[in-house]
Amino acid sequence: MWRSAVGLTGGLICVLGAFAAGRDSGHAAMQPRHPALKTGVDWVAYGPKEKEAYLSGFIAGAGAEQARALAALAGDSLDSSAVSSSAIARLTNGKQLRFSYAPSVYSAQIDDFYWWEDHRDVPIVDVLITINRQFRDR
Repeated sequence: MWRSAVGLTGGLICVLGAFAAGRDSGHAAMQPRHPALKTGVDWVAYGPKEKEAYLSGFIAGAGAEQARALAALAGDSLDSSAVSSSAIARLTNGKQLRFSYAPSVYSAQIDDFYWWEDHRDVPIVDVLITINRQFRDR
């Protein structure tokens, strides 16, 4: 009985040690990347709702940044109404919003781009910029 208790305890210590070692080394590799640095590896792992959420956030952020940049050029960067949803609506209505397509339009194009496995190290943001430029050049 003493032998089996020692064997069980030794085995348990080995398992816990291996778990802790794997957890420490895995922890460094599991640090989340900034959303702007996500790549095709991340994209192909996303489901449809995650892709839509990512793209909706990107489009909203791009619109807010465009409104902020225009307000700064006009000297109104401290005016909250110059950098608001109404400013983005004005850009949208005037067909001046840089990223003006629906998330589903971008999603289909990104899916096509990342279908090629050798493209998967390219950041999603770079793919979006390229796709958007192609749309605007048509």
